[in-house]
Amino acid sequence: MTVPNRPTSPRTGRLLDISRLLTRLHRRTPTGIDRAELAYVRHYLENGAGGDVRFVLTTPLNTGLLAPRLGAHVVRSAIERWCAPAVDPTAEPAYRRLCDILAAPLGADQVHQAIRSPRAAPDIQDKRTEALIATVYALGAAAGIADPRQSALRRSTLRTVGGGAGGWYLQASHMNLDQPRRLAWLKASGLRSAFLLHDLIPISHPEHFLPGEDAHHHRRMQTLAHAADLVIFNSRMTGDAWHTHLAATDWPQPRSAVVPLGIEDVFLAGRDGPSPEAVAVPYFVAVGTIEARKNIAFLLQVWRQWTQDGHAPPARLVIVGRRGWESENAFDLLDRCSAIAPSVVEVAELGDASLAALLRGARALLAPSLVEGFGLPVVEALALGVPVIASDIGAHREVGAAAADYVDPLDGPGWIAALDDYAHDSPRRDAARQRARVYRAMPWSDHIRAVEELLTGEYCP
Repeated sequence: MTVPNRPTSPRTGRLLDISRLLTRLHRRTPTGIDRAELAYVRHYLENGAGGDVRFVLTTPLNTGLLAPRLGAHVVRSAIERWCAPAVDPTAEPAYRRLCDILAAPLGADQVHQAIRSPRAAPDIQDKRTEALIATVYALGAAAGIADPRQSALRRSTLRTVGGGAGGWYLQASHMNLDQPRRLAWLKASGLRSAFLLHDLIPISHPEHFLPGEDAHHHRRMQTLAHAADLVIFNSRMTGDAWHTHLAATDWPQPRSAVVPLGIEDVFLAGRDGPSPEAVAVPYFVAVGTIEARKNIAFLLQVWRQWTQDGHAPPARLVIVGRRGWESENAFDLLDRCSAIAPSVVEVAELGDASLAALLRGARALLAPSLVEGFGLPVVEALALGVPVIASDIGAHREVGAAAADYVDPLDGPGWIAALDDYAHDSPRRDAARQRARVYRAMPWSDHIRAVEELLTGEYCP
């Protein structure tokens, strides 16, 4: 469903929900959905002149409208936390350690190399982050706007900071959408609301999630259907899944449009940037939380067979991502399989500049997922001009278009053949490099510009 054209109107107020941001500040690097919310935060902090942007905190217990100075302090802390370390990859200990591993030859007696995030003895920044989160939550609860006993003055304040009937509440994550009462205040506020929808995978593929997550996500979708004036899909795949889900219900169908996610500027620099200086053997990279739908256990089995084949050249596989859920087979292979231990490196977290540098030196990005809503690593790698071998699923086809090389996610021989071709400068890899060089990704600034055009009626998909 597209958004009809409306007369152009001046931009009015924005209330941006930063709830997910506050719950993730203890982590050193953002995930995909974290990146979306952070991109909106950065944009509105930098461009919200005139006091027309305010930040909202929604918790399972309350909703708070943050004071302007406090809100600005919170988001600046988040930007400093996640973005400042990403400027120089050599300043990141995990990247330096990874470069040391990549420069060393493969050894038969080598144990599995895992670069984990430190958890004990948090540094000063960790303690400051914890204190900041506790303070903001306390102030948010004290300044609640979701209390049914809220005064007329509070509703008036909301209308004023939100621009009245022309203002918008924006949420770039799924945070607390399974708690519909947290958004009950919207009806009395005079604000319209827009939400980014990233996927319906817990509903369509519940086997990849913890028990009960499908029911939670069903409630999130119900909340969106009843509370949203506009739903923004990250891909046509997500939009199709949404409309299919709604067709089986009697819920309202809010306006909707597809706006692909953006990527950080460091990935838009292409091949012009740093990469590991010394590499003993070729290496491949896989990026993402190690969870069942990412198909990492299958990739490790393929890797085991490929590296044990006498015709395979020596190579390394670098897996960048935290350990998640419902993926015990992958964990067992990583921790206990001596056959792959010498050639597989596990890195829990890397900043953006470090990840970009790592990808530049890779033979290819490997993206074997069984299901995705978008496929951000595919876009990031292609934007860098790095070849991509991706599972042949709808989301990858949509974002990778003709640039990526597609293999069925369960075709073991097909993946082994691809590894054979990409481990050296074969015609297949050369063609993939050429396709990646002409790939064009969307920066976050273009994504948010398109969203703003949707809010003002200027967007023509």
